[in-house]
Amino acid sequence: MSFVVAQEYIRRNDSDGVTHYIDRQNEPMSCALASIGMMWDQTRQQCSVNGESGYKAISGLFSGSLLQSQLSGANRGLGTGTDESNITPTLQASGIRVSADTGALYPGTATYNFAWQKNRIRDRFPALLLVGWYRGAGATMTRSGGHFILAARCTSRTWVVVLDPWRGTLHELHGSAGRYNNHGSHGWIEHIWYTG
Repeated sequence: MSFVVAQEYIRRNDSDGVTHYIDRQNEPMSCALASIGMMWDQTRQQCSVNGESGYKAISGLFSGSLLQSQLSGANRGLGTGTDESNITPTLQASGIRVSADTGALYPGTATYNFAWQKNRIRDRFPALLLVGWYRGAGATMTRSGGHFILAARCTSRTWVVVLDPWRGTLHELHGSAGRYNNHGSHGWIEHIWYTG
């Protein structure tokens, strides 16, 4: 027996008046799957028939998936989310071509060399971002979780438009320091998968 979970798309406009459809995540730990779905939708300029549940099945074929962590009973059956190592094989199996991968970036260290490649973020060429939630500052920072979001495009002012599946919000990132704050959480961008 198979089933499809209904998706909730939330419509938001960026500062240029461009309309975006944000896939609000269906499960507490499914931000990667919702973001991958939005990534597929944007690269194809159509809505995916698979939806979040379809990407969950694809992701489940590889280690580090939300599905595997749920089946093992982690976090009282809610799962622990999608590991960073699961993303590249899931994108490839979903037919999403990655043109550049920053690899892991480590906030709070001297080697944190975050820099946008804004020329790679444009219509039909979004970027998937992994944000780490942190407490403290500098060498005393401790990671308390992670979250996947989608960089959809850059505005005419070169601000990066970010679609967040957590609550269906749209943000425009103005700075270049790699910070992302949302709903009271303080984060740093830790990894970017570009399609452009």
